[in-house]
Amino acid sequence: MNTQEYVKSLFSDYEENEELIDFMEELQSNLDARIANLTRKGLAEKDAFDKACAELGDISVLAKELSLKKRREVFEEAYMDIRNYMNSKRIAAYVIFGITALFGIITAIVGYLAVVGSFNSNWLPGPGFGTEIGLITLSSVLLPFLVASISGFTFLGLTQETSSHYSMGNKRAAWYSLAAALISLSVLVIPIIYYSVQLSETPFGLMSALVVFLPIALPGGGLLAFLVLSEKNRFKPWAASLHENTIKREMNLWNDSAVSSRFGMFSGAIWIFAMALFILFGFLAGFRYSWLVFLFAVAIQLLVQGLMMKKK
Repeated sequence: MNTQEYVKSLFSDYEENEELIDFMEELQSNLDARIANLTRKGLAEKDAFDKACAELGDISVLAKELSLKKRREVFEEAYMDIRNYMNSKRIAAYVIFGITALFGIITAIVGYLAVVGSFNSNWLPGPGFGTEIGLITLSSVLLPFLVASISGFTFLGLTQETSSHYSMGNKRAAWYSLAAALISLSVLVIPIIYYSVQLSETPFGLMSALVVFLPIALPGGGLLAFLVLSEKNRFKPWAASLHENTIKREMNLWNDSAVSSRFGMFSGAIWIFAMALFILFGFLAGFRYSWLVFLFAVAIQLLVQGLMMKKK
């Protein structure tokens, strides 16, 4: 056996990579030099080979470290590396939209307090209208700033690559931003229309708000539903594999008839108990607050589901 074959045999169990190959070549060169030195001193070639090999000691630990390090570097580069880091322009855009939202919130609150304070003073009539006009002012001032910020944050968030997701294309992200803008606009329009109609002392405030809300909210909701349903997988390979394995584990868990039966019985008991508490608290404390029982029921059911999955 020559030095090349010997060195290869030492690393036969490890994954070859550029770093490990360089280390093997350097090790073989040093081994050849040591054997040549020993033979010059009068030692037989076989004895020199055995002595030089014995002097190497246990190098398998170093070889394993080199191999694992390289594999980790390759894995991170291929699967978890973020190639499009957040540049200065994107950071500036986040800051601008954040300042825009904060400015809108502060301005809206100041406007609300100013209006309510003015109507509660002695020199303006109709103190009963102060709150309604204040809320109209609050929503009107807040609307453009908040809609712009929500739309901007949506676009920036979707077009940013992460360690688990690839970035979305600008065109599709712009459609998501439009949907977010329409939905947030429709929500912020409700108090403006509702309290404006209330000031006219007509009973159609809620109906008027819905008439304005629906034509804006429905296109936004429909666009968002279409985008979500037609969304392609943007998982990176490692995240996609993890997601797929998680789904398989959950399917195997709930396909178990014993587990499904136990979960069904626990769920039935939880909701029967919740209904009983809802009726009891409704008569004792009023149905205005008894609905909170259902929030605790949902939390308990999720806790039971988590415990069953962990145990499985």
